[in-house]
Amino acid sequence: MRKIIQIVLSFLAIKTLKKYHPLVIGITGSFGKTSTKEAVALILKKYYRVRANYLNLNTEIGVPLTVIGGKDARRNVFIWLGNFFKAFLNLIFKDKEYPEVLVLEMAADKPNDIKYLSQLIKPKIGILTGIGLMPVHIAQFKNREELVKEKSLLIKNLPEDGFAILNGDNESVFDLKDKTKAGVITFGFDNSSLKISDYKFRQAKDLKQSGISFRLGYKGSFVPVILNGVISKANAYALSAAAAVGAALNLNLVEIAEAMSNFKPPPGRLNIISGIKNSWILDDTYNASPDSMNLALETLKEIQAKRKIVVLGDMLELGEYSEEAHLLIGQNVFQYADAFFAIGPKMKFAYDEAEKNHMEKDKICWFNTSQEACLMIQNYIQEGDVILIKGSRGMHMEQIVEEIKA
Repeated sequence: MRKIIQIVLSFLAIKTLKKYHPLVIGITGSFGKTSTKEAVALILKKYYRVRANYLNLNTEIGVPLTVIGGKDARRNVFIWLGNFFKAFLNLIFKDKEYPEVLVLEMAADKPNDIKYLSQLIKPKIGILTGIGLMPVHIAQFKNREELVKEKSLLIKNLPEDGFAILNGDNESVFDLKDKTKAGVITFGFDNSSLKISDYKFRQAKDLKQSGISFRLGYKGSFVPVILNGVISKANAYALSAAAAVGAALNLNLVEIAEAMSNFKPPPGRLNIISGIKNSWILDDTYNASPDSMNLALETLKEIQAKRKIVVLGDMLELGEYSEEAHLLIGQNVFQYADAFFAIGPKMKFAYDEAEKNHMEKDKICWFNTSQEACLMIQNYIQEGDVILIKGSRGMHMEQIVEEIKA
């Protein structure tokens, strides 16, 4: 059934793209894809009719579904029939509201995913957000080099009049700059044509009012960016990638910066939530990889708090890197936190390593599932605590957020 749906969606998406000729922007990487997608869509909506993937519809089903403007039908046959009927209508009749720009996040869960999606949607602009040293989803690939090669197909297949937007701070991505026929714009803090500088975290008494500020520079022009309710350096990367897209389209840098003031992190990406007992929760439960885990911990490090608590679930789909990645968490977690709750069989490696590194035993706990941990965490929290909660989607860390939010 899934294969039949994929074939029909592919046919309809190709026909739709040929009829409406939108500008297609493809985004891939092993972290930061969704935040970058939201940032690009936010900025371009000031100038164009824009459509982006809904939530994580970034697969061989989700991407063409976004192209035709369908709904996530899951196993509902009637919704699928409605999607197909709507797509056929839009092919027969002209939809005057069809997007001028499609911003499409693309997953590489297995070999040939990016190859398939790139050939399907034929993006003119491709964004590589970053590839980790221990990247997520690598379990389905022979090795890291094979995954990098798969991700690189996005920019290798760009047309000469297109643009590759590359993370200049990520060595694996930066090294691909000569692998494309398209123009190249790099973004980041170093080695970048669109450069982030003067980055600062600003903490407020009401943590929800905290934010970050930085400057963006491009071809001798500089603009300040000030964001409230946004606390992670990861968002500076996402917004600078979006600004690079704007630069590729010759948009005004000042207007781009003005649009950024409305940026809010997608759900589950370091959102600040009020917790029980006048505590604060950093909800980063959407997913987890070693790179995003490190960024979350670095964000926590910048926050001043009575106590800092980390609740970390397994990082899944790491293949041969799984044990090493979790051991590194255990070695370093005490640099960021006063207490550590480890969730899941893989995070047991981190728990054991933290214990070995002399973290006090009454400040570290391990549970097999997030559900088992809820009561213990509730009882441990005190007024003024900041609690970072993060883990892969399969660990259901959002259950803990629901239990301890105010």
